[in-house]
Amino acid sequence: MKKKKKFLAMIFLGAVMALSACQGEKEEILIGQAEVLSQETDAENADEQEGSEASSEKKGEKTADTENSEKILPTVWVDVSGAVKSPGVYELAADSRVFQAIEAAGGFTEEADAQWLNQAEPVSDGEKILVYTREETQELKEQGVSVSQINQETTEAETGAQGKININQASLEELQEIPGIGEVRAQAIIDYREEAGGFGSIEDIQQVSGIKGKTFEKIEAYITVE
Repeated sequence: MKKKKKFLAMIFLGAVMALSACQGEKEEILIGQAEVLSQETDAENADEQEGSEASSEKKGEKTADTENSEKILPTVWVDVSGAVKSPGVYELAADSRVFQAIEAAGGFTEEADAQWLNQAEPVSDGEKILVYTREETQELKEQGVSVSQINQETTEAETGAQGKININQASLEELQEIPGIGEVRAQAIIDYREEAGGFGSIEDIQQVSGIKGKTFEKIEAYITVE
């Protein structure tokens, strides 16, 4: 009887040990599965983070490109006339110089007298650049008009608050404020004005000796009859 009890006890003990071993294996399997799942989750999170960072970088690059493409540089419009190959109105960068405006107009003609221009001077919006021929500058020299006087008068005419000079009322001195008009031409304007009873339009000034064609084009922006 004692042997039978002992035998049963040994069987029970073996069963308990076997059960414990099975549970241990199950726990190890579960732990292993949990570790694998955790590693897979970490990998997925890492991929998502990398994808998010890459998307953010692309979005940042796209935004920067858009900002650059939408950035518009300021410009000015300049009227270039006289002894240039292609007179006209040109759009230039706001920091342009006179020589760049001349280049935009095709450059000087063979007759142009470039020394009467300050080619390094900055241009301004709405400015009119007049290029004289050597023949015209010679006439001005004969009238006692200097390069500095022309440049000064042109600047004053462009920037002055009054702007235009009334050729029906201006005095001899006031007429000489018109770019390219010296004492001789100013007196000729007055003589014609008195003989004809005044100017009906600014175009009538072309009836005055020495004021025709290109000369008129250079002064028309600075004169009025009203």
